Amino acid sequence: MTQTIEKRNNEFVGIDVAKGKLDICLGEANKRSSISNSAQGFKELKKSLPEPNRCIVVLEPTGGYEKEVIAYLQKNSYKVVLANALRVRRYAEAMGFLAKNDPIDSYVIKSFGEDLFPKGKLTVLITKSDDFRKLEMWLNRSRQLVKLITSEKNRIDKTTDKDIIKSIERIIRGFEKELKSIDSKLVKLSDKCQLSKQATKYKQVKGIGKVCANALVIYLPELGKINHGQIAALVGVAPYCKESGKNKGKNKIKGGRQTLRGLLYMGTLSAITHNPAIKTFYDRLMKNGKHHNVAMVACIKKLLRILNAMAKNNTSWQENYGVK
Repeated sequence: MTQTIEKRNNEFVGIDVAKGKLDICLGEANKRSSISNSAQGFKELKKSLPEPNRCIVVLEPTGGYEKEVIAYLQKNSYKVVLANALRVRRYAEAMGFLAKNDPIDSYVIKSFGEDLFPKGKLTVLITKSDDFRKLEMWLNRSRQLVKLITSEKNRIDKTTDKDIIKSIERIIRGFEKELKSIDSKLVKLSDKCQLSKQATKYKQVKGIGKVCANALVIYLPELGKINHGQIAALVGVAPYCKESGKNKGKNKIKGGRQTLRGLLYMGTLSAITHNPAIKTFYDRLMKNGKHHNVAMVACIKKLLRILNAMAKNNTSWQENYGVK
């Protein structure tokens, strides 16, 4: 079934999510209502929605306040689309909505989904199990601790007071102890979700370490399910042109999953030293006069192509994988 046909067979629902409430817009009459962002509110929401097989729910990311309602909708078999907030805002301005409030936002989100989903510009979120969501949260916590440890280590270099240095070292030891405990929990959760096999496969690729492999499993579950260009766009390493008439600007990358892109950047730094496929590709780009950052983005894309092919074809890493 194409997405155009799905539009004819489905009703779109727009939800603007806030910490304490959900503003809803649905139906041909664009009926609007507001309910609490809570378990009780979710039950009220379900009563107002069409049957799951006739409904597509569109939301914006709001710093995590949307996660519970998405989980509830997916558990009840609803198709959920998460729209980019900046794109929705620009769409609202294009519609002439210069004012901004929650009822307007819910209407704009619904219209955004109705317009762009049939054109293939939006995709339905992959459904995640409770264990998978828990694993994602613990991986986020692990990354937070790594950042805190790095910050504390940087502070040591900027002080000469011995007592302050001892204080910082105590904090670092505490963080490292907690991080070790979380790493153990991540291994158990990964095994429980049956994701450890996939992460192990990704770790076969030289340059992809434990953290990056887990991040690929959690933050990029689309690997192996969509094409290479779509994967690059999701991560944010797809270059976009900037041209008008005779003016031709430089292609630049935009958007994407920033957290994953940062981890892949570090993995690629390792890969251009230890991975024959990536090293050969990087050296050729540099020899042709490409800037280091341009070459790095291209290498990340190539690494993603290899990983996507491995996931799609259920194959293991080979030394000459992707070498040209």
